[in-house]
Amino acid sequence: MTASIHLDPAAPLLSVVIATRNRVIYCQSAIESILAIPDTRLELVIQDNSDTRELADWVACRASDARLRYRYTPPPLSSIGNFNAALELASGEYVCLIGDDDGINPEILDAAAWAQAHHIDSIGGRCRVNYLWGGSGAPSTLFTRVGGAEMAIEPFVDTISLVDVPQQMAALMDNGGVYYLDFQLPKMYHGLVRRACLEQIRSRTGHYVGGLSPDIYSSLAVACVAQRVAVTDYPLTIPGACGASTSVVEGSIKRHSKRIEDAPHWRAREDYQWSPMVPRLYSVETIWSESALVALAEMGRDDLVARFNLPRMAAFCFANNRAVADILRRELPAALRARGENLAWGALRFGAGLASGPGPAFVRRVWNRVLLSAGVRTRLKLHDLPDMQAASAALGAYLRAHNHSFQHCMRHFGASDAARSVPASHLAGGHAPR
Repeated sequence: MTASIHLDPAAPLLSVVIATRNRVIYCQSAIESILAIPDTRLELVIQDNSDTRELADWVACRASDARLRYRYTPPPLSSIGNFNAALELASGEYVCLIGDDDGINPEILDAAAWAQAHHIDSIGGRCRVNYLWGGSGAPSTLFTRVGGAEMAIEPFVDTISLVDVPQQMAALMDNGGVYYLDFQLPKMYHGLVRRACLEQIRSRTGHYVGGLSPDIYSSLAVACVAQRVAVTDYPLTIPGACGASTSVVEGSIKRHSKRIEDAPHWRAREDYQWSPMVPRLYSVETIWSESALVALAEMGRDDLVARFNLPRMAAFCFANNRAVADILRRELPAALRARGENLAWGALRFGAGLASGPGPAFVRRVWNRVLLSAGVRTRLKLHDLPDMQAASAALGAYLRAHNHSFQHCMRHFGASDAARSVPASHLAGGHAPR
């Protein structure tokens, strides 16, 4: 039985959507920080699949805010099912999907209004701000020294521009479908997507998101229907990481098991049909590429599926984790045969992938981390931020103190970008209504 709390706001511009499960204290902080924004253009959607009704009881005391939509759906429900249920509740013209340990910059509403005025279907890009909850359990590495309850801010520029999405999609598949954040693609997870695009996806596939990874699936599915996509480094959201974050949990599991059935994505999806074109092992590379292939296949982009560089993905997988060597040796030939590729040629391409290295985008990212670690580039760290309310306030104070704003992004929007022809479907309201 499903219980709902729904007070319908008037025509919201933006729906911030959270699918949560068993992380009450983090979700409470996200809700409080977002509803503290005094803007009626905002809608907050919470889809809760927790084992208990603790969050439901807490929300019931705060249901007087008409901008809040909350629904509790008891288990069992898969992670992807929870995301789809959450997106189904959204009624805003634009949608931003975040985690229950994340937050937003209130200027995201300015970004949505700007996107609406310029007929933009999606705003993507890399976020240069990250918040780490205290006691996350995330491991320190050569380039990242983990403290606790702190926010890191990397250098960014107040700009926004349009991108050539077909070219970027082709380049991603040439790269084996991995490291999608290194490419200029639409983003719903920590980005903005016009809800009409999501409805087009559901009309074609029967759901908003599929595969095992909702972030890369939604990125590529939206790329198949979006006509105008912009990217920016400006921090419109605050990605967070807590001890129960998927990234932290995944890291712990992957140090001990390479079985795809042990992936947290697999919960309540025992009947999931893994693509035979991807080696059956658990790694971030295989999860990315498999979900990318599912999105493209379901959206009818067989041309891009055919472009998938399986040997390069396998080379990334091996280079990043030599422990998968035996599984790759067993699984890669079957995946090559499923794609109709010659085994000898595939082996040569795999070797070439290892020899050519990780590619310029990956090298640039590592080099930037080296510069940050050496102090050549500056990553500001703000400490003693116990929750998302404090992190959101600190980000706002930082942006004001350093004269950053999304208004600057809007002013720097290139004349050539602004002058590009707007598709007739946009001018005629061609996106199908919900």
